[in-house]
Amino acid sequence: MRLLYRFENGHEVYFTTKVEGDARELISCGAAERELGERVGRAIRLGRLNQIHSGIVHLIGCGERQEADSSLPDGDGLVACSGDFGLGVLVADCAPVALTSAEGIFAAVHAGWQGVSKGVLPEAAAAMRSMGASEISAYVGPCIRSECYEFKGPELWEISRELGGSVVGRTSWDTVSLDLLEAVRRSLAKAGVGNVEASQACTACGDEYYSFRARQSQERHLMVVVPGGGY
Repeated sequence: MRLLYRFENGHEVYFTTKVEGDARELISCGAAERELGERVGRAIRLGRLNQIHSGIVHLIGCGERQEADSSLPDGDGLVACSGDFGLGVLVADCAPVALTSAEGIFAAVHAGWQGVSKGVLPEAAAAMRSMGASEISAYVGPCIRSECYEFKGPELWEISRELGGSVVGRTSWDTVSLDLLEAVRRSLAKAGVGNVEASQACTACGDEYYSFRARQSQERHLMVVVPGGGY
């Protein structure tokens, strides 16, 4: 697990690659929580979801707690305000999005094309603001890029009508594609999140990443957002 990004408020974004293996195994054996605890110097409970490519967002550690032995709620976004939690999402080609605010409220979002089209990012931003967040910053981890993401069907044009024509791209073999990163940026902008940084890595053509679209990988990466800076 490596540190990908550190926000100005000290919140950190960690990400696993193929070197560590399938992130689901790291979670099931407790290795992910142990490593996070070692890195940040305190015990970390990993908050997660049963991801369903939706617009559903849940609060955790903000008046309600996700017990270690509880069944995972269905959804694709988690929001927290407690330093006891790290928020994790599993991804292969979908965009893992970390959100944070100066008030210490933070979120992790699994943003595939379906989640983006269903408004999972504005929902996460709204949930953060309901907990007192003001200005929100975002970081987008490695995901499939436009040059590798051939996309056919009416869904592409529905997304472009909602977010603008810039989300329509071209593959490296010159067919129509979805620019998922641009769609994430546009959705965040509509939600009032203008400060967005992003990894330049493509999971489809990067050797260190799993990709369902390019290689039919069943394994997944884990992105975790961990509070820092005294939270």
